[in-house]
Amino acid sequence: MLITQETKLARIVVVSDDESFLSDFVTCLHDVGFSNITSSAECDFSENLKPELLFFDAGSLNDNLKNVLVQLRRLPLQDACPVICVENKDNEIFDEESIALFDDIISFPRDLNRLSLCCSSLLKIAHDRRAWFLEREQLENEIAKKTQKADLALVLLKQAERKILNQNPNLLSQARENNNIIADMSHELRTPLNAILGFSEIMKQERLGALGHEKYLGYVGDIHNASKHLLGIVNDVLDLAKADSEENSLKITEISVLDAVNDTMKMMSLLAEESGIELSVNIADNFPGLKTDERRFKQVLTNLVTNAIKFTRRGGRVSVEGQFDVKDGAILMIIRDNGIGMSAEELALALTPYAQVKEAQAHTHVRGTGLGLPVSKKSVEALGGELLITSEPGLGTAITLRFPTDLTVVKD
Repeated sequence: MLITQETKLARIVVVSDDESFLSDFVTCLHDVGFSNITSSAECDFSENLKPELLFFDAGSLNDNLKNVLVQLRRLPLQDACPVICVENKDNEIFDEESIALFDDIISFPRDLNRLSLCCSSLLKIAHDRRAWFLEREQLENEIAKKTQKADLALVLLKQAERKILNQNPNLLSQARENNNIIADMSHELRTPLNAILGFSEIMKQERLGALGHEKYLGYVGDIHNASKHLLGIVNDVLDLAKADSEENSLKITEISVLDAVNDTMKMMSLLAEESGIELSVNIADNFPGLKTDERRFKQVLTNLVTNAIKFTRRGGRVSVEGQFDVKDGAILMIIRDNGIGMSAEELALALTPYAQVKEAQAHTHVRGTGLGLPVSKKSVEALGGELLITSEPGLGTAITLRFPTDLTVVKD
């Protein structure tokens, strides 16, 4: 390793009470290229003489100097300097306790060939270490400043929120009232829509006799499909209103995850069959239970499996997998499909209420409110879990529902 100009000027201190050794060793250091060298019989340094590299003569290593070395070893890494022991055949050190005090040990004069390499390497390591600590300190200061700004922004945001509420004291109650109006309206719409669906289904099947002209049968099919689509929209809006409502209480019980998934998949089987999609469940018989609201949990599964079926082409697959994280005791439910998938931009759009991914609609001819994923995310979070999505265009989507260990019921 070549000695740089910076290395040549490094402050080196040699500690020994042997004047003959000091003279010979300092001369050798000068010969290999070092110029800023100080010799001392003791290890007492003022701030302006603080060494960058420290040599100890093994023959002068008494208990006092060992105590000094111990203190040096306790310095923070960014303040410590490399320490080298210089020994000869008359004063070699063998005990492990003494050896551990040094970064390296060289034999003088036998190791003169590696003296330069040893000094250069240790000085570079110390220099890089100090530079790293300085950079880390700068980064920490920068992070602290940004954190302080973020905290200030949060305080200002809370102050603005209080100001708005003070100016509009009825704002929260109005928001709750609006949600209640939406929920009531959705309930009112669902009743006649279900009736229309029921009657149009009977007419489609001509259970009471032929309708007559063949066009009537086509009209009835259109009425049935339009009503089914409208009912889906009403249900989505109602679900969002419920998810946003603070009055929407949860009924937490211990449920069987396997039974809940099997019940959901039975309901989904007809839709999957009509769409030409293969459904599968991969959950162990002894899979842990869950403390949750069973109706809401099934609703989330239904929404996500329905979405997966909608956006998977005929001949594709949709699966529900159950995994138990033994490290932290969390339950993972994974709804996986090999459908059209989404890019990162499309995924962000799909998680926005009422937003719709045009590319997905173009591929599948699916129309809806764009509420499926936002409602499911709100519901999972209300149940104490989190919803994570990974997706790639053309490869499919995997949605993971993660419920923490405090919601897990492990079977004996």
